[in-house]
Amino acid sequence: MTIHLISVHFPKAGGSSIRSSLFEAFGHENCLMKYDEDPMDPSNPYWTYPEYFRDNRPKTIAPFKVVHGHFHIQKYENISRAIRIVMLRDPVDNLLSIFFFWKNLFEAGVSGHGLYEFVRKERLSILEFAQIPRVKNLMSETYFGGFDMGRFDIIGTHDQRKSFFDALSMSLGMSFSTMKRENITPLSEERGNIMSDRRTMLKLRNTLADDIRFYEHFSAKKSQLRRFISIPFKFVGR
Repeated sequence: MTIHLISVHFPKAGGSSIRSSLFEAFGHENCLMKYDEDPMDPSNPYWTYPEYFRDNRPKTIAPFKVVHGHFHIQKYENISRAIRIVMLRDPVDNLLSIFFFWKNLFEAGVSGHGLYEFVRKERLSILEFAQIPRVKNLMSETYFGGFDMGRFDIIGTHDQRKSFFDALSMSLGMSFSTMKRENITPLSEERGNIMSDRRTMLKLRNTLADDIRFYEHFSAKKSQLRRFISIPFKFVGR
């Protein structure tokens, strides 16, 4: 029995490092990169045409062994024989990283989806950015809303990367580097000023309260191995 690996790239939470590790372990040819249905994108069928999204979800990712990318986890809900993994990050830290990552892209002239372009055009502040519903509930709704998080086999956290990769190595019987770090948002004076401003940070924590509760609840399960390991399966790399 072949089991597929479903890896959610939660934005700015170590997903680029996971992607690189998956390429090394399985080979590019066995990895499906799914970045064309970003849950933050207002044109995503999950938001614009829910019935179509629901009725056209795949039941397999064959001939690929792995799918990794920005997608709502319900995209691959119908794949029953699968190992599901994700790395999460403290919502306030995550928000700051996304905001300043986007600002760097703005300055470089990089285009993006509708929400990205709206933030660029309106020059939103960090507090305004945090109020956008799909940003405010990025974790609890935008990426994982309506999904039973108990179906994840490994839930890691950005601040415990080694535990995540150790769990992945153990569960798949492969070696994954625990030191890999890619696509890091550079620190800046503006970001440092925000982080040292207690009033702004408190406002951000209040705004992101639902996601913080979600994170604190599910990160308690971080990097745990679940009972899928007892199911007979074949999972091989290259």
